[in-house]
Amino acid sequence: MPKNTKYTDVFKKFNTSPKGLSSQEVVIRLKKYGLNEIKAQKKDPLWLKFLRQFTDLMVLVLIGAALVSIIVAVIQKHYAEMSDAYIILGIVFLNAIIGFVQEYKAEKALEALQRLIAPKTRVMRNGQEQIIESKYLVPGDIIILAEGDKISADGRLFEVNELKVEESALTGESVPILKSTDIIEKTNTTIHDTHNLVYMGTTVASGSSKAIVVKTGMNTEFGKIAHMTVSTKKDKSPLQKELYRIGLFVGKITFVISLILFFVGIYYQDYSIVESILFSVAVAVAAVPEGLPATITIALALGIQRLAKKNAIIKQLSSVETLGSTTVICSDKTGTLTKNEMTVTEIQLGIEQTFIFEGSGYSPVGDIQYPKKYNQKDFHKLLEIASICNEAKHVQIEKRWNILGDPTEGALLVAAKKAGLDYEKSNIERLQIFPFDSARKCMSTVVKIKSSNPELFVKGAPDIILQLCNKIQIDGKIVPLTSAHKKSLEKNNQTMAEKALRVLAVAYRPNIPQKKLHNAQEYEQDLVFLGLIGMIDPPRLEVKNAVNLCNKAGIRVIIITGDYGPTAKAIGKQINLVNEKTKIITGVELNKISNSELKQILNKKESMIFARVAPDHKKRIVDILKTLDEVVAVTGDGVNDAPALKRADIGIAMGITGTDVSKEAANMVLTDDSFASIVTAVEEGRRIYQNLKKFVWYIFSCNIGELTTIFVAILLGIPAPLTAVLILMIDLGTDVLPALALGIDHREPELMKKPPRNPKTHIMQKAFVGHFVFLGIFIGLTVISMYLYDLYQLGWQWGEKLSSNDPIHLHASTMAFATLVLIQMVNAFNARSKKFSIFTLKSNYYLWGSVVISTLMVLTMVHQPWFQDKLHTVSLSPKEWTIIILTSLSVLLLEEIRKLIMKKNYSALAFKNIL
Repeated sequence: MPKNTKYTDVFKKFNTSPKGLSSQEVVIRLKKYGLNEIKAQKKDPLWLKFLRQFTDLMVLVLIGAALVSIIVAVIQKHYAEMSDAYIILGIVFLNAIIGFVQEYKAEKALEALQRLIAPKTRVMRNGQEQIIESKYLVPGDIIILAEGDKISADGRLFEVNELKVEESALTGESVPILKSTDIIEKTNTTIHDTHNLVYMGTTVASGSSKAIVVKTGMNTEFGKIAHMTVSTKKDKSPLQKELYRIGLFVGKITFVISLILFFVGIYYQDYSIVESILFSVAVAVAAVPEGLPATITIALALGIQRLAKKNAIIKQLSSVETLGSTTVICSDKTGTLTKNEMTVTEIQLGIEQTFIFEGSGYSPVGDIQYPKKYNQKDFHKLLEIASICNEAKHVQIEKRWNILGDPTEGALLVAAKKAGLDYEKSNIERLQIFPFDSARKCMSTVVKIKSSNPELFVKGAPDIILQLCNKIQIDGKIVPLTSAHKKSLEKNNQTMAEKALRVLAVAYRPNIPQKKLHNAQEYEQDLVFLGLIGMIDPPRLEVKNAVNLCNKAGIRVIIITGDYGPTAKAIGKQINLVNEKTKIITGVELNKISNSELKQILNKKESMIFARVAPDHKKRIVDILKTLDEVVAVTGDGVNDAPALKRADIGIAMGITGTDVSKEAANMVLTDDSFASIVTAVEEGRRIYQNLKKFVWYIFSCNIGELTTIFVAILLGIPAPLTAVLILMIDLGTDVLPALALGIDHREPELMKKPPRNPKTHIMQKAFVGHFVFLGIFIGLTVISMYLYDLYQLGWQWGEKLSSNDPIHLHASTMAFATLVLIQMVNAFNARSKKFSIFTLKSNYYLWGSVVISTLMVLTMVHQPWFQDKLHTVSLSPKEWTIIILTSLSVLLLEEIRKLIMKKNYSALAFKNIL
């Protein structure tokens, strides 16, 4: 047993010793506690994911119409009439395959990013050191930790050697935490306070230790958060809700129209019951936008592919649009807004000489702003001490710079290299090292430079170093350290600290005793003060522009971090996210605030920072924001972010630094960990929603045109101008390509200068519906006019009955079909913008191509004998095609006139407001 009794209770509780467990005991405990694994959320089988593609309400309406057609055809034994149903079911099935394949590919791409937490661990077992698979750890095991190790279970430390642990994945704190074996007396502690414990998923930054495993698997802090994530309910996305509303709208309209036409067929047109059912189903097909689900799925899939090229992997199709409607982004600081890489930004040499370091991260690239006058030898001496009194290594692995050891010490090496100095390759001999000690708060190294006498290099906390100094070096001269000097240095330290910089002081002792001294304290006296070094985990270079874009787009960004508030505020000020008045709310304060109070705070729409928060705090903030009808995006990379990532409308995990749990919970994974990629994704999401409205408007205006054509023909008592098969050819053939082209249209001007759409507003608003109904009725009346014109040209008399195979009816029906297709092609250009003239918009070559292809398709259907036989069409003359083309352009002329009138009204209103 260890000599210090403060560990005794822990060893007794777990019935273990520093020699570890026996193999037999491990087997028993494995049966009791299970494997040391995080249980992933159970995934749905592939067949269930595929069937889920058929749950859309519009898809169900189509399936219902198809089944009715099949049942009636079977009853009547008219099997040839089942072709319409087969076409509908084929489109539905194709839509399901596209959606399933895209989500499956996104899932596989995500799996390729995931990494194991810690596959192997050093333990003491049977009195010997062993390396085992981490999943076989059990409570009571003795684990041995060294620099760079990932910790595989929660453990109580009983032996430490200057241990620092990187816990940002769990707490969000950017600076490694110094650990100890001391007993914690106070109660109600958080992870931030438990300096005698280590946690699964964290990493040893420096030092070494031994610990007793106290928790494994799902019982660890890591596991608890994973469980919270699995149990968190995920809401439907705004797009899913919107499509449900559209489906409900279409379903109600279709049911009412079909019911009316069923009775019209029986009592007005003398149809049999079966004929009325078939006629009603045919019109239902005209009412339901068959191509809409497929168009939406393909548009979202193309959006996913575009985002994948821009470093964003989307797990669900609907998540693309959700980004576009985001109103609030709750962003983690460490690793999201910042690089999670300590960087020296300022050096104070002596008292008045300030050096500003540019660049960020571990890449030794960046300019230095030098003072007008400074002593180069003093400056190099300071960097020399900072680099030699140092145990980190600066390495380049696969063209990426990284730090082995403490990030703070690594930042000092990078600063020296920016100044053109590389002391890692120097011939300075390190005779003795006194590591950083929590009591001394400094590190010192005895060195020998060439043939000169040994010196002592020291770095540490400024207040401590100043106490150890009695001299200061200014302009190459060593002078006594006066009280005036101390006041100036203390002021410099305070100024740097207010910038949220972590400040280290650098000093040295030029002549140390020749005899070897017993301890660090005997060496660390009579020091010469050189200067102060300030460093911070800096913001990513691209974040400032990204935040500015969010501000212009009306998207609110809230910092929620486990790090200190002043540090987060300093970062926020650098990226124009917060100001001096910004309030910082800590996790402790959050515990004292009720939900109603927090709701009032969040509803003020002010910039704010939540600091030193726990996972449940972050999730609580997201919950409150959602009650305020905000569409919430949450960014993060740590285990502590996972519950909030899942609860959010859109969870965004980091692909490089992100943990497996955060990626599992998120809807989107950034492969470059860049906040700027989020803004790119938001823009893409907005564009997709804008384009969604375009092709919804286009498809519904076209379908209203078809319905108008059919209804007017019924009201006038004239032969039906369109058959169910022709309607299907329009909806599923010629309409689909222009709709798809609209789905990938260019964004309209000022897209990212508008605030996010109100989550309570829907696509099917009165103005939107009224617009497509107006154009649809115009299209229908235009088609029926062409139909009647052609009937009269061919000698038809009002009231004359025509069979479906009559040459006059076939010709007029073909004219109506061709006119409807071409006028819809022209109408696709109207759909590009409700406000801007198509002549001012950037050309959409995909739309032009789709119009050309659709036009060739209709020419084939009209002139190719096989299609003439199947669709009951006849050839048209060039003169007739000219009339059709000119007539079709009328819908473009009408819409351009409307836009011109609206523009003049807007200008007049603006002028009136100015006056």
